[in-house]
Amino acid sequence: MQEPKAEGLPPVPDVVKPIRPRDFRCECVCIEVQKILDARKQKECQVFTRLQQFAIPTVDVAAVRTLPLIDINQNPIATVNWQPTDAIRCLRAIFKENLKDQIFVIEKPPQTFSVTPLPGTKPPAARVTVTVTPGTNPTPVDGAGCLVKNTVLAELQNTTANRTPRTGFIEVCPVQFTKRPVLFFPDVEQVGQVSVKTEASWEVLDCTAEVLLNVLRVDVSVGAFIIVKTWADVQLVTTAFGECDWELIPPPFSEDACDVFRARPFPPFNPPQLEDFFVPDP
Repeated sequence: MQEPKAEGLPPVPDVVKPIRPRDFRCECVCIEVQKILDARKQKECQVFTRLQQFAIPTVDVAAVRTLPLIDINQNPIATVNWQPTDAIRCLRAIFKENLKDQIFVIEKPPQTFSVTPLPGTKPPAARVTVTVTPGTNPTPVDGAGCLVKNTVLAELQNTTANRTPRTGFIEVCPVQFTKRPVLFFPDVEQVGQVSVKTEASWEVLDCTAEVLLNVLRVDVSVGAFIIVKTWADVQLVTTAFGECDWELIPPPFSEDACDVFRARPFPPFNPPQLEDFFVPDP
């Protein structure tokens, strides 16, 4: 005789078992991917400076353009009546072309790189010298393109008392970092098959302006998370289980430029597929 069931209670669910490949239908697929052979990541932060001497005033001071300022569309401003005695401050700085203060760029291959083999290393390695800049991205990630020249625009404002505030932009360049990591490079002779790729997330952190004698100094702090990789196009056979769910972590806003930037954790990129090894500098 069965025990009477309590009315109104739901049935006890079955024990949840781990999902294993033999428990459901799966398939093996052949995919062509860019296999990462090795990678190095690093945080960089540097202050880039523009020194601009004021023009020598003529008799008609009102007609003198004392600073080569441009507008937001990068057109020259005809008349800028700013003098070395004015109070000039930097409001912000943005990357040229896309006019943002934060960008993500993938270079494949990077703009400039060289490979120097290191004999006698196990596994085979080479020293890669690459210039990383916030430059043209051949594969845009935002759909609208990421055309960024290695220049930033600093927006200046004249805050001198009893004068109408006037703003304008000035170029600060170049913005670039040179990296020389040692990477696993099994086939140095065929750079086209085993090549180099860089990924970088660039941020404008701070902007300051001051006048010393008759020279305007504009300092722009730029930080970048940089990864330099060796990669190759390969065909892999893998089991298809489902889609990957990538976690998106927005970078926090930096208030204290380089010191705070260096203390921030490195964002999650694709990890290297080979254990790190150390080769001392020659």
